[in-house]
Amino acid sequence: MLSIIMSGLNVAQKDLAVTANNLANANTAGYKKSSANFVDVFANDPSANPKTAIGAGAMTDIVARDTSQGAMSSTGRVTDLAIAGQGYFVLNAAPGADNPNFVFSRAGSFGMDSEGFLVTSSGARVQVVGGAGPADEAPESPASASGSEAQTDDAQIKTTLEGGATLQGITINPKGLIAATYSDNSVKYYGYVAVANFPNASGLKPIGNSNFVASGDSGVPGISAGGAPNAGDIMSATIEQSNVDITQELMKMLRAQQLYNGNARMLQTAVEVSSRLTDKI
Repeated sequence: MLSIIMSGLNVAQKDLAVTANNLANANTAGYKKSSANFVDVFANDPSANPKTAIGAGAMTDIVARDTSQGAMSSTGRVTDLAIAGQGYFVLNAAPGADNPNFVFSRAGSFGMDSEGFLVTSSGARVQVVGGAGPADEAPESPASASGSEAQTDDAQIKTTLEGGATLQGITINPKGLIAATYSDNSVKYYGYVAVANFPNASGLKPIGNSNFVASGDSGVPGISAGGAPNAGDIMSATIEQSNVDITQELMKMLRAQQLYNGNARMLQTAVEVSSRLTDKI
């Protein structure tokens, strides 16, 4: 009996922890909410004879991630990007290292550092495909590639050209093509913002700061430009908000608290009954 009650307390505590994490990240750009799924535990095989199956409590089955898109918010900053549809930004979290460390994210709050690299607030460099530029003509949008065939480069925009022309501004179109305009009226192209798509995006492993790494469950990513098959369009001057519905999460928290309190009262009753029986012995 006590083991069944303890299993109920454990699943309620897990549900509360997952819900609390969702609420804590309700305002985190690109955050994807999670939900805890639970299953019944039986003392014997219920498929053998369902009538004699004895319940032995519950346990956490899986914490599933909801990859649905969050609301889009306009920022007015060209380097703030969002993906309208499927896919993740590709980031090099170890710039300058011999072996790049690629992570994936839906949070597109990017900016330019002193060297012209397009980076996150932590310094991870945004990746591009189709050539890093500067090129005088727009490169063709590359087809999706996966595994060792997926070649990316750090997105670096020159602030000054060899002739002395200085950067005046940049644009990023729905396919992710980065175009920079200079003081001599020339336009240079720096490739397409890379978009990664996974066979099972829910299988990505979270590592914090709205970043993920590939896992055996997620599969090998296909890398392409925006607008390619299974890749959403790139929206410039836009940030994707979290997909957390605060009202729904508060309702889930109340439900989990009631479950926890109910099991706590059952535990107290079981202890009191055991104590009374012990006193009579």
